[in-house]
Amino acid sequence: MRILKEDLSNSKIVLDTKPIIKLFAGEEGWKEVKEILSLAESGKIVTGICTITLTEVYYKYLREGRLDLAKRRTEQLKYALYLKKYAVNEEVALKAGEFKGKYGIPISDALIAACAYVEDAIVVSDDKDFRKMSEIKVLTEKEAYNMVMEQF
Repeated sequence: MRILKEDLSNSKIVLDTKPIIKLFAGEEGWKEVKEILSLAESGKIVTGICTITLTEVYYKYLREGRLDLAKRRTEQLKYALYLKKYAVNEEVALKAGEFKGKYGIPISDALIAACAYVEDAIVVSDDKDFRKMSEIKVLTEKEAYNMVMEQF
């Protein structure tokens, strides 16, 4: 789905787990994620994560044998006050079930998409699963950064 630049000015952003991991790992796209979060911290844009992202981040580092990093990274996310945490409530859970059934995507992606849908937010991710869904708006890290910067 193509987003017009005026669509972003009053929109919320929901970061998929991949951009968060890119930020922590310094992978391609991390600078754009950092800038988006800086704008959120300054109150210029509204940015958040679905709470399932905490699960995914914790699991990623735990699977790598890094319990210390699993705890540290999730604590960083939990206590970033400028980063909204969108909970999986009944409405989100049901919409995620619909997305999972309709598109055959992983449940974590369905939950993140459902959070964005319920919050009328744009998903920031380069994950192709999100591009399958016509019900949500999706931008890569660079696309989101460029569109946000056009507003300022």
